[in-house]
Amino acid sequence: MGRSILLAGMLLIAAMATSSAACADETDPQGMLALAQAAELRGDHRMAVALYQRAQEAFPWESAPLTGWGLLAARLGAAEQAATLLTAALDIDPENRDAATGLADVLVDLGRLDEALPLYEMVLRTDPSDLAAREGWIHVLAQLGTPVEQADPPALAPVTLGQAPAVTQSDPAVIGTSLPAKPSTGSLWR
Repeated sequence: MGRSILLAGMLLIAAMATSSAACADETDPQGMLALAQAAELRGDHRMAVALYQRAQEAFPWESAPLTGWGLLAARLGAAEQAATLLTAALDIDPENRDAATGLADVLVDLGRLDEALPLYEMVLRTDPSDLAAREGWIHVLAQLGTPVEQADPPALAPVTLGQAPAVTQSDPAVIGTSLPAKPSTGSLWR
């Protein structure tokens, strides 16, 4: 346990150092975003917001800084600000699934269900396997009193258990991936 925490800490430090180096000249939007995300992971929300804002000013054609900033605002409970930021991200890139799902979630929190539903449907059209969008879509339909069976957005592929491939113990992909049986004694399992 101690080793994994130490390793995770070392990886985070390395990622932050790499992000800082990539961001130093402010010509790399991915480096700036990585630095903002590292600040967010550290819990330094003020720094994360400042970095997202700087990235947006440096790269106004990129939707990612607004998406990250908007999702952070949503996590911090600033729903109106999150809605504004995520809407702006979608104005730049109308196919940004993270911004669309985040905005839909925020709109649900604000009670604006009629606006959230088409956003979930847009995400599901591009990725029918997106479980978060599917759950949000079903939740909004339930809140609106519409049975799921009656709602049929275009190109929404239903996911059923019958579509999942059967997996057996003899399947080569399963061999060697199962957890070992828990021993009756030993400090690892205590």
